[in-house]
Amino acid sequence: MSQTNTMSQNDMALRRDLRGAKIKRCIFIILMIIVPILNFLIFYCYVNFNSILMAFQNADGSLSFNNFKLVWDQLFNTPQKEMLVYLTNTMYYFLTSVLILLPLTVIIAYFLYKKIWGFRFFRVMFFMPSIISQVILVTLYKNLLIDMGPIAQLFKQIAGLDEYVPISFFTDPKYATSAIIIFCIWTGFGTNLILFTGAMARIPEDVLEASQLDGVSWGREIISIILPLIWPTFTTIVVMAFVGIFTSSGPIHLFTKGGADTTTISYYIFQQTENAAGNKNYAAAVGIFFTMISIPIVFTVKKGMERWQDAIEY
Repeated sequence: MSQTNTMSQNDMALRRDLRGAKIKRCIFIILMIIVPILNFLIFYCYVNFNSILMAFQNADGSLSFNNFKLVWDQLFNTPQKEMLVYLTNTMYYFLTSVLILLPLTVIIAYFLYKKIWGFRFFRVMFFMPSIISQVILVTLYKNLLIDMGPIAQLFKQIAGLDEYVPISFFTDPKYATSAIIIFCIWTGFGTNLILFTGAMARIPEDVLEASQLDGVSWGREIISIILPLIWPTFTTIVVMAFVGIFTSSGPIHLFTKGGADTTTISYYIFQQTENAAGNKNYAAAVGIFFTMISIPIVFTVKKGMERWQDAIEY
């Protein structure tokens, strides 16, 4: 009987220890996740809910669709069509990202993956703009393009001009957006380059060795072998680019502060919210308006990318 009592006491002590361990584990998990949960509830749910509510309100707080009517008028009906200018600039940045930066990043990642001569040096150089502060890079770029800077002097020597009429790259609307886009191309390889090189590093070497034995050229290898094998990564990056289709922009604040017709949709919303006198209700309506347009675009692109090429397991 005593032995039975001892065993039951041991079982009860073991259960208490297990219960105590579970309670401590639950407390630890709650303490670890409570901060990100509160962050999500406050800075995502509350902010977005408040933004949606503001889009349907006038300045006095009354419910109305006037903000959305104003967005439509700014796009198509007003003589200045300011919002259409912002949309056009935004599309310039988006198309640059998708049609220029994305293909170039794939090609550069491929040559780094093939370990061409000096690939370590080039890998650091292409990723360096992602490490250096944008303020430093913008200052350097501006000094290169100032009226009598190195680029102007080089152009003067090449053209053989005795006098050179300086081009105001960041104050003339004809050149300002193009100059900022070139800067974005120069500094825009970092993150995607890491993703593509990481995806290529997973490709089995046997596949590429077989292609070399068959005499496959580098161009054919990229299109027919590399790209299908990294298609999930490629699809993710393309879809994410379309997710931000109407928020595509560059470091406009550092270059022009929106002057010289360089404002984009996202920078316009920033101006309205940052300025105490800005129309925040209208800015919220702008965000909702273009978000509703982008949602079907994103899902269509995602579905099309998945149908175009099936993911290959390896």
